[in-house]
Amino acid sequence: MSGSKSGLPDILDNVRRVTSIQPEEFIENHLLSQQPVIITDTQAGAEISAVTTQEAVVKAFGDVVIQVQRNYTSPLSRNAAEARRQGLSQKVRNRIEEMRLEEYLAHVDADPQTDLLCVEYRTPERIHDALRVPDVCALPGAAEDLVSFTFVANRGNYAHLHFDGDFREVLLYQVFGRKRVVMVPLAAQEKISPSMNFSKVLLQNMAAEEKLDLLRYLGAYDCVISPGEAVYFPASIWHYVEYLDTGMSVNFRFGRDDFARKVVDANRVPFYPELHQLLSLLKEVPETPERAGLQDKIWTEISSTLRQEHTDSRARHRATQEMYRRLVADLLAPGELPRQVATDCPVAEQMAVERHDAPSKRWREELMLGDPL
Repeated sequence: MSGSKSGLPDILDNVRRVTSIQPEEFIENHLLSQQPVIITDTQAGAEISAVTTQEAVVKAFGDVVIQVQRNYTSPLSRNAAEARRQGLSQKVRNRIEEMRLEEYLAHVDADPQTDLLCVEYRTPERIHDALRVPDVCALPGAAEDLVSFTFVANRGNYAHLHFDGDFREVLLYQVFGRKRVVMVPLAAQEKISPSMNFSKVLLQNMAAEEKLDLLRYLGAYDCVISPGEAVYFPASIWHYVEYLDTGMSVNFRFGRDDFARKVVDANRVPFYPELHQLLSLLKEVPETPERAGLQDKIWTEISSTLRQEHTDSRARHRATQEMYRRLVADLLAPGELPRQVATDCPVAEQMAVERHDAPSKRWREELMLGDPL
């Protein structure tokens, strides 16, 4: 466990750290078992391996344009007590601005408490060209290309506990600064009060010991990554991130297999926790005729439900949600954690309805999702 002597918060420090790893070992020991790992030499010899400080980033990439916006859950944090009581219904609809990277970092220096940040911005070509794609990112059976996003934020900023809706495996490379990364397995999601792909548990507002106690209860992974290190996120694992310093990261989002891509992209709103739990459970089934038959059965039910006509988006959401819950219940082994909350969250329902009804599909384009059914 790290502590104050190192200038870091107390953490569980329970993620395996390796210098390098062969793709075969990575697949066997981490991807198939959905176990995070930190790899420390993924960019050895690449231009970006020498860019490990804010000053070096400004010199190398200062004139690169990035997009910044307010942290969309900032009303839930810090001293916003009233917003915390209201929960995720306070989610902010953000205005996006363009700034040069050096301008944003100067803004952070002038206003260290800013809640502006760059999040999930397609990695600019200049930065992408300075990287090498790690060998572990090339998965056999991938039916689409890898994509990359960039993140930049100030010390004290964070990413609220959530999972990503595209069901891609992710490798996050830390360019400069340090990040605390927490991951909660999908098997524990009933313990964190999911509201679509957001949790109503506000880790960012917890005291240090309270946070550690909760992470132990959840069976969470908890680590700090430093410049030059990369951490693997299993597909759709719940995660929370703290910026311990002003910092910048770049991720590699692996190509999905054909079935995962087809199932996720078919959904108008691909953020149902049980959808991602279903795909995660399916990964544990060996590549056999039994798995092929199971996939056919799942696809038949999913495509039938998603093509049905409904009176409105609320009815569509409820039918879709119940379908995924039923499929998961059919696949779960005896003894798995049952649903802990019998009453559905109205905030989650409203978030789903808004996604269904929103005229803009920009978020689908940003996630590189295909056309839904």
